[in-house]
Amino acid sequence: MNHSVNLSSIWYETGAARETLDEFPADKSFDACVIGGGLAGLTTALELAERGMSVIVLEAWRVGSGASGRNGGFVGNGFALGYGDLCAKVGRDAAKKLYALSRQGTEYVRTRISANDPSIKMGDGMLTAIRHKQGGMEAYALTLHDELDEPVSFLPPDVLRGKLDSARYQGAIYNKSAFHIQPLRYVLMLTKLARKAGAVIVEECRAQSVEKSGAQFVVRTAQGTITAQHVIHCVSSLGGGLKNGISQAVLPVATYIAVTEPLVQSAIKTHAAIADTRRAGDYYRLVDEGRILWGGRITTRITEPSRLAERMKGDMLSVYPQLGNPRMDYAWAGLMGYAVHKMPIILQTADGQWHATAFGGHGLNTTALAGLLVSRAILDGDDEIRRFQPFGPAYTFGPLGRVGVQGSYWWMQLRDKWDESGRPQKS
Repeated sequence: MNHSVNLSSIWYETGAARETLDEFPADKSFDACVIGGGLAGLTTALELAERGMSVIVLEAWRVGSGASGRNGGFVGNGFALGYGDLCAKVGRDAAKKLYALSRQGTEYVRTRISANDPSIKMGDGMLTAIRHKQGGMEAYALTLHDELDEPVSFLPPDVLRGKLDSARYQGAIYNKSAFHIQPLRYVLMLTKLARKAGAVIVEECRAQSVEKSGAQFVVRTAQGTITAQHVIHCVSSLGGGLKNGISQAVLPVATYIAVTEPLVQSAIKTHAAIADTRRAGDYYRLVDEGRILWGGRITTRITEPSRLAERMKGDMLSVYPQLGNPRMDYAWAGLMGYAVHKMPIILQTADGQWHATAFGGHGLNTTALAGLLVSRAILDGDDEIRRFQPFGPAYTFGPLGRVGVQGSYWWMQLRDKWDESGRPQKS
């Protein structure tokens, strides 16, 4: 292994300076207590505070220390559950309405960045590269365009080769509405805006318990006790101490990212984000100074594998062997939270607490959407959150559930290899 590899995220190296956040408050009564300082929690806090509510955010580590500040930075419409599967689950009309909500999340991220720090956005557009011969991809692009008004187009192999010089790809779907960002800087921007609006944000302050007391909730931490009219849980795979039916419905799923040294290369000739169509696919993009960020290898293993940088480089060179043997300057693992249905869990429980979690695989737009839906429900009585009722918590059986999910990922990888081998597929 190259021992010069930095195992911390490149986002921490290139991110904005962190400001000193708040001490545990003397005034311990708030309108709302948000548990979790990731993107969903910060968006919720910002929206509530800007509308005049007193808000405290309790973060067990540091804001953005989980997937919110360590992800690949892709922002686009939709969910981890594909549109076709979404239609099969809830029907076409309901699926269209959910997809429209996902677009609100994307536009929220775009608008906030544009108004406050445009440099956070690092590129426009997304290519979904077809890794093996798949029938119906042009028809699928047409469905996205006609049914969902997505600005997509199909690129045949000869056109795609001008952007991605790889023999692996059989074409691509290009969506010009997507974009990609420096995710940790976005986290820190939301933190700054929420505090400017009056929210109190306390790091290294884990919520230990939440109990109903009359019309209020009592939130206990090691530093003291908070009372609040509303409690919003925005924790995911790193939720930790608060055990409830919602947290037990979220599986920690790991993905891995590595970043090359600055390169002069002609293999990747687009500043769009790229992902492939395999069931267990790669995602990548160019970042600062010509570096290539390469992500993939989804697994339920929550410890970092050995020789991570070299493994990721091997994946990259299997697609672009002409890159030679570039040095990998950064490599890191990140944990996402997934529900078994691959949709976010956004709901209010019978005792009045709010939950927003399970954003794995499509988190940047859906965390923004969750913050919007929860804050509108609290402030205005808006009931759009009901559209997520079909995607409630389902128990994952803890370690046994992780074994089952890992098995399904291995099966997906085997099917990907079978498809790419050129063998005929069974209908």
